[in-house]
Amino acid sequence: MLKNLIFIQFIIFLLVACSQNEIAKSPQNTEKRTEKQKAMEQIVEKRGVNLPSDSTLIEDGGILSLENIFGFDPKDNYAINSILFSVALDKIDFMPLASVDANSGVIVTDWYSFDQGKTRIKINLRVINEEMQNESLTVSLFKQTFENNNWVDTGKDEQQAAKIKNSILSTARDLKIASEL
Repeated sequence: MLKNLIFIQFIIFLLVACSQNEIAKSPQNTEKRTEKQKAMEQIVEKRGVNLPSDSTLIEDGGILSLENIFGFDPKDNYAINSILFSVALDKIDFMPLASVDANSGVIVTDWYSFDQGKTRIKINLRVINEEMQNESLTVSLFKQTFENNNWVDTGKDEQQAAKIKNSILSTARDLKIASEL
């Protein structure tokens, strides 16, 4: 009997927590958005990125985010004006984004299919610093091919990753030089 009562209380707690999480993520609840969320919304809107209506990309992760649990807001380190990060985001804007974190300089795309759905790629980028040297950026490009109704990993494509990295660094250097004129 006691086990059943505890189980029912747990289920009720879980349902209440989940319902509150949906309220916190609701677009109508705009007064509780952080500066980080507002800045990311502006960047996404400015770049014309089309996010699904249920996307949590610019949300704080709901009620159970680390910021809410420990009571801090990392907006002090939010690198909105990072040239290298902005260029990297621009270069891969044709791909669906899975995760973007300007604080850590990480951009992760979702799978992107091409050549009539036979091949797909996923890109992970990390901006390490703003020096715009080869070591300032890491790019990993993963490939899969569709064989026998399954996606099969073909590993990393180091050559394409290097081309993307060089393109990002080159554009970022050009923009930095132009901004200093």
